[in-house]
Amino acid sequence: MSVTSISPVSKEALAVIESSLQEQQYELQRAIQKAEKEIRAFHGSGRRDAVDDSCDNASKESMFASYSHNRTRLRKIELALKRICTSDFGVCVDCGGVIGSKRLEAMPWASNCIECQKKSE
Repeated sequence: MSVTSISPVSKEALAVIESSLQEQQYELQRAIQKAEKEIRAFHGSGRRDAVDDSCDNASKESMFASYSHNRTRLRKIELALKRICTSDFGVCVDCGGVIGSKRLEAMPWASNCIECQKKSE
């Protein structure tokens, strides 16, 4: 829900943010592809003793957690890039207010202003 169709971020700053988000998107896509290959390789490994299985389970859990985190972050970045294309970047999706520049610098994928984010937590 956008109150304004003009981004509250300057064109120059927006270009830098967009480039950074695209770079992060690419890196996350590569990390996700690598994790998918590693996860598939684990499924093909044979059973061994209980200690090996325990170590494998811990490794799998770590891989799945990292994979899930990367997928979530990638989705946030993709949504931020979409908001740039629609000129809604920097506008809170809940209240339509401006997302602070310090918040966008720290988390360029942020979709809520700090007040709405606090309410949702």
